[in-house]
Amino acid sequence: MGSSLGFLLSLFFAVQVMAYVGDLTVIQQIYGALNSAAITAGHIISLEGGISKRTREFVEKSAKAYIVPVDEDYQTVGKIYEYVVIRKYEPIIMSRETMVLEVRRSVMIGYIE
Repeated sequence: MGSSLGFLLSLFFAVQVMAYVGDLTVIQQIYGALNSAAITAGHIISLEGGISKRTREFVEKSAKAYIVPVDEDYQTVGKIYEYVVIRKYEPIIMSRETMVLEVRRSVMIGYIE
C-alpha cells in the first residue's frame, strides 16, 4: 500500500519534470530559430538600408516571428542599425502567461563582408 502511494506521488513529480524539460527544449529551439533568422535578416538589412517587406516576410516564414526596429526604420550608410526579432510562446508548465522571446541584434548599414 505504501509503495503504491509512493509510486503515484513520484509519478506526479516525474510528469511535472518532463513538462518542464519540454518547455526548456522548445524555448532553446525557438531561440536557435530566432538567432538564425536575425543573423540572415541582418545581412538583408545591411544591403537594403532598413527593414523591408522582404525582410519581414523572411523572418515570418523562417522563424514564425516578427521583426521591429529599435530606432529609426531607415538610416544612412555606415550607421549602426538595431532591430529585435520577437516570437511568443505559450509554455506548458513554466508560466501561466504567454512568454515573449526576443533576440536583439545590430548591423552596420552598407557593410558587406
